[in-house]
Amino acid sequence: MKTIHLLALASLMAAAPSSAVTIPVTSGTVVLDLDPVALAALNFGSNPAIGALILEEFFRGDQDRSRTYDQMLSEHIVPNFTAIPTQCLKCEINGTSVTNLNDPRPGPQRHRVPSTFTYDPTDVTGTASGVIGLTGLTRYIGDFTGAFILGDFDIRYNLSATEYPFPNRGWVFVNNYSFIGTPAFETANVTVTATGGKLVVEGDLTMSYELDLYFFPGDWGKKIGTFRLETPTATVTPPRMPLITQSGGGMRIDLTGKGNACYQLQYSTDLLNWNSVGTKVTGREQLIQWTDNGPPLTPSAPTGSRFYRLIED
Repeated sequence: MKTIHLLALASLMAAAPSSAVTIPVTSGTVVLDLDPVALAALNFGSNPAIGALILEEFFRGDQDRSRTYDQMLSEHIVPNFTAIPTQCLKCEINGTSVTNLNDPRPGPQRHRVPSTFTYDPTDVTGTASGVIGLTGLTRYIGDFTGAFILGDFDIRYNLSATEYPFPNRGWVFVNNYSFIGTPAFETANVTVTATGGKLVVEGDLTMSYELDLYFFPGDWGKKIGTFRLETPTATVTPPRMPLITQSGGGMRIDLTGKGNACYQLQYSTDLLNWNSVGTKVTGREQLIQWTDNGPPLTPSAPTGSRFYRLIED
């Protein structure tokens, strides 16, 4: 009898449904590392001496939230109309509600969206539901009149078959500034990791079918950069110390970067005036190296006293 009861209990236990763990995504960051050469080479415009898209402004965080639709078109953080670095464009993941500033005139308004995304860490892509709303907006100039803006993105996994052609496209960045709901970037070579309550999604950014159709014919699927999405963990990771060693006649700085942290190396000869070395670099949990041998990173090879510091963002 005991054996029968134990077998019956085992049978009931095996038949009992397992409860899925659903995790919401309501904070974290997405870093875009765009390729300026690929942007410039897109199929648009008639003057080969002018790039198709040149990043002219990036509005991040409070710079984004505190501006209206019209201000995004006209205001400058970097003076004049000029190219700015395209690396480490950090967008914030929105919470479950957002506040958009409206212009007093009728017409197009800001359309940042809240995050409604949830997933089961044991099967992220199989259970992905909702959207990941972002704060961060890119503005481009090029061989055209005015500005070309992509931003107020939301990230979706597989587009709705009732709303979009080619719905099963994996992770897609949907534009919500002007052309609301239009896919801007598709993705390729994506890896997904979900451990300890932390979600990391990273891969290549490619031109969407819709941007190819309306603006850049023939460029659907063309790689224009990379992205990395990271949600925070409960614990705070302490700063990682760089290693500085002599390398030939120069100095080498090694650092293992944190996921979506952005790093800017600077040098000084007096600890008062600091100069940036190159552009920002995304951590990506990888080894980052700077070698200061003089030009083009610095005006001359390091001689006498030269000090270095890393700014982590």
